[in-house]
Amino acid sequence: MAEPQSIPWEQQALHIAIDTIQEVLPQKPKDQQEALHMSLMTLRGFLAATSSIGEEDGEALTSMGGGGGGELGGSALSLDAGRLNKWQRLLAERREAAGLSHARLAELAGLSESVIVNLETGRYAPSQLALLHLLSVPEMKLEVADLPWEAAEVDPNFALNCWLAPGFDPVKMIKELAMQVNGFGGHIEQSYLYMDPMSAADWCSIADVKDYDDMQASMQLDRAAGLILKNTGKMGLDVVALGPGSARNEVRLAEQLLSQAGHGDVRLYLLDISQPLLSVAYRHAAETLADRGGVVFAIQGNFHHLPRYGQLLYSPQRAHRRRLITMLGHTFSNLENELRFVRNSLVGFAAGDMLLLDLRMAYAPADNPEQIKERDPGLLSIRRNTNSSSSLHQKWDEFLAGPIRRYGVSKVDVEILRVLDLGCPVPGSYGVDARARVRSASGEEREFSVYYSRRYDATRLHQALAREGWDLVDSWNYGGDSNPCKLFLLRKSGPALRLVD
Repeated sequence: MAEPQSIPWEQQALHIAIDTIQEVLPQKPKDQQEALHMSLMTLRGFLAATSSIGEEDGEALTSMGGGGGGELGGSALSLDAGRLNKWQRLLAERREAAGLSHARLAELAGLSESVIVNLETGRYAPSQLALLHLLSVPEMKLEVADLPWEAAEVDPNFALNCWLAPGFDPVKMIKELAMQVNGFGGHIEQSYLYMDPMSAADWCSIADVKDYDDMQASMQLDRAAGLILKNTGKMGLDVVALGPGSARNEVRLAEQLLSQAGHGDVRLYLLDISQPLLSVAYRHAAETLADRGGVVFAIQGNFHHLPRYGQLLYSPQRAHRRRLITMLGHTFSNLENELRFVRNSLVGFAAGDMLLLDLRMAYAPADNPEQIKERDPGLLSIRRNTNSSSSLHQKWDEFLAGPIRRYGVSKVDVEILRVLDLGCPVPGSYGVDARARVRSASGEEREFSVYYSRRYDATRLHQALAREGWDLVDSWNYGGDSNPCKLFLLRKSGPALRLVD
């Protein structure tokens, strides 16, 4: 008699996560329920497809629901001969109407010329990823309804807009988070804070605080956009947003780029490790930019693994496009080692590509710790007693303590402390280390480092980045004296490619 088949632990974890979210959903405020609804939808999708999600790496991204076939890694569509013939004719007609050669269309779409020729002749059925790239070429005027796939007829809202990066396993990461919070203490990888759907909802509530959103909105993205367009010239622009969170800053930037450029040749790639936040970010970006001509893609993955994601690291000589990497919302200052990240994770970008960072400036010199403790609001033991600052501080503490409370095997008290760290890779910078002191009912204490953020000396920062091959183009102050921040635009050194007509 055969033994009953056990349920894989991945599926068990997904069932538990779904049940937990369904249980707490009615208790949450309405402004947090959208992120949880999106999480439920995706978790159910993961549950239905766990058998097809593997851990093998690849050079290209794998499209949602697709396998690893073809040059671009997308699965070929199953089509009848009539549907395929209609697509071939449409592709050739649209290309000729736009006055594009096979080579020019390949450049605009980021594909090889042989792929375009083979698609028009019917030698190969189009992959999902090839269709996604063709949809992103404004001159072709292709719409979802034109796709040679049955889903286009069944669901008018269908769009090829989300990729799962190879080797990315969110269920495994949640399991690792649970193991860490039940350990003896130490460092909790900061990315894990955003994996948990409840933490994602807590983060969205922080972004909704008026003072926080107003400060972010004061960033001079209009001036940055003008200088970015001046540097890209006639080239199309791919904005690769790393860790965008709810993507409010990234969408503001995209709006400025599209408005000032006067055309829609801007692609916004949202790359985030958190599915719940990525869902919120994609919806906001797609709805805001829908009538402006921009194209939005969502990529669930780890931006530390950028060199693996070959589709974002296409050859500029072939594509005639320029790339802008953004790390807004102080993402850059949260890295364990900023210079190592630039050196290793941004290695695939070309001369002339740009990098946009927003960072908090130092409140005092890094060699004067007593003055730092007196001036930096993140380290003050007695904060100004205003309702807005108190509310924001409380929301931050709830966000940081949430995973420990939810994934701990026993009930604990969590207190968030902030300490000064002077051992930072960038000269002239210092860090604020948020640490969770955890007390059990028995009185046992543990301590975890849960969140890390640095402050910088602007001159010494751009000198350090210049040594890594990224030269300062310009910078803009924002935030005022109480929150001194600066927006930096940098360019990868070396001779930039010229557009050849």
